[in-house]
Amino acid sequence: MSIYDRDYMRDEAPSFGERVRQVSAFHWFFWANIAVFVFQWILFPDLCLTKESFSGVNLPAGGVSIDSLLQGHVWTPFTYMFVHGSVGHILLNSMMLWFAGKRVQDLYGPRHFVIIYVLSGIIGAALQIVLSAYVLNEPSISLIGASASVMGLILAYAIAMPREEVTLLLAFIIPVRFSLWGLAKFLLITNVLFGVLAVFDKLPNWLSGGGHVAYFAHIGGALAGWYYSRTLGYGGTQPSFGSIPTSPKVRRRPVLANVYRPVVEVDMEAVRKQNPRNDPVIDLIRDEVDPILDKISIQGMHSLTDDERRTLDRASRQIARTKGP
Repeated sequence: MSIYDRDYMRDEAPSFGERVRQVSAFHWFFWANIAVFVFQWILFPDLCLTKESFSGVNLPAGGVSIDSLLQGHVWTPFTYMFVHGSVGHILLNSMMLWFAGKRVQDLYGPRHFVIIYVLSGIIGAALQIVLSAYVLNEPSISLIGASASVMGLILAYAIAMPREEVTLLLAFIIPVRFSLWGLAKFLLITNVLFGVLAVFDKLPNWLSGGGHVAYFAHIGGALAGWYYSRTLGYGGTQPSFGSIPTSPKVRRRPVLANVYRPVVEVDMEAVRKQNPRNDPVIDLIRDEVDPILDKISIQGMHSLTDDERRTLDRASRQIARTKGP
């Protein structure tokens, strides 16, 4: 047998099907937004633009409105969250989607990422359409954009990692540091304030495009992301850092308590006292879990492989059983 026939010497490139399967849900959704924008505004603008009656301006087809739903276009509550009205619109939403969407998928998994994106978009659209029809007296308003979905993802990210810090550039110049939870509250309160001003037609003139921003869609999307995260067990009473085990490795990772709580909160000394002889839980934490948590501390959740995620899940379940109810 030639050495070139050995399996370990083969360097076979993955097939096209394998490459497609490796693309994450986040990347499908992110590039779908880009592809729809290119299709509607660059490739086929004459075919993909419609004139909206409430303002007389041309917007991309696929927006959701009461009129479109009454005409039987039941797909528009889903399509609108992939449609954008300008280059600035798609750039802003894409940046925020990249910022929050990747981390939500890392923290919650691809299935929950998809649910949060879609659920936030639908609830945000429903709230905006109802309030526009019965409060703002604009029953024909048409919604487009991923903003409601993005707001839901931001709240889900902030619920899971509330103390993680981010830096924003005010006016693209002044750096300001926020905790994720502080940023989420700031965005939500700002949208509530502007939404109330819009109800009373008091939006300031300097607010560019303020009259055509769907503030209540943002609010609805944010609340949907918050509520769904809470149903998964995130956002409860924050653990006291004083109760986290005294191990230096664990003390450096308190932010992970909301992600793999049983692993992070386990009291190693108590476990040793209960099971002094060759406790498999202690071996599991020392040999497998600690290196993974150290990796997260340095590189972030997104750096984990599927095997490492399964190891943490298995360890969480095993430690929870050891600790008892």
